Amino acid sequence: MRDLRAEWRTILDGLDDAALGADSGYPWPADAGLTVAHLVSWVDAELMKNVAEIGQLRMLRGVRPRLIRDPNSHC
Repeated sequence: MRDLRAEWRTILDGLDDAALGADSGYPWPADAGLTVAHLVSWVDAELMKNVAEIGQLRMLRGVRPRLIRDPNSHC
């Protein structure tokens, strides 16, 4: 995950104002008037959601042994 973060940061660091202001036709229709900056923001939001989901799964996995020992536990 850290390697992917570093790779993403390298990509972002390589974008200047002109690149961020360029039209982006993904994931929206080409005529939506949105830019690469919008795309970057959308990707960041998606990555945050994915990391949150991974965190939830890790937390559940950590609690699982307790639940198996004590199925009446309310944690």
